[in-house]
Amino acid sequence: MKALRNNAIFQAMFIGSITGLAGVILFVFILQLPTTTEEAAETIPTVQTPEEQQVQQQYFALQHGVFSNFDSAAQFLGTYPTLNKAAVVKVDEQYFVWSRLDTEKVETALTIVPTGFYKKITIMSSCPNPAEFQLPVTLKDSKMFSLEDTEAIDKQQVPKDWTALMTEVSKLSTNPNVVRLHMFINYFESLDCLKVTF
Repeated sequence: MKALRNNAIFQAMFIGSITGLAGVILFVFILQLPTTTEEAAETIPTVQTPEEQQVQQQYFALQHGVFSNFDSAAQFLGTYPTLNKAAVVKVDEQYFVWSRLDTEKVETALTIVPTGFYKKITIMSSCPNPAEFQLPVTLKDSKMFSLEDTEAIDKQQVPKDWTALMTEVSKLSTNPNVVRLHMFINYFESLDCLKVTF
């Protein structure tokens, strides 16, 4: 009986130890499970949304009017000879009359007749072509609008028709803010990946 009792105690101790050890291992495994899931989640490659793949810059457009159709905007332009270098820009089904595109507000520009005001705009590009993708930044640089400096322009940084287009636009004006406006409008009308927001 004594030997049987000692054997039962030994068996109970052995079974208790195994059960306790299994419980500890299971507990540690459960604790490690969320951490492993979080680490796996952290290593999942992120895909950039179109909003993250954008270049954007802020500008100030000198605005003289806004119209619901192009004909009204064109008629308004024809009424004022001082707006002979201005342009009609269509954004979100509205037609804006802008006479220049500045990187910062210029108070003397507000003296033109008819009077205007500066409208803050953001130009954004999500174009796949690297030069077109950088257009919001390129348009900031006034040196890019100088015909005398065309040799200094890195052809990799600008769209391939940049120099030819600038030659034509420069016949209209030598003011870099007016040239910038017309260069921008050309690309804005021809590239769906170039956007304007207010």
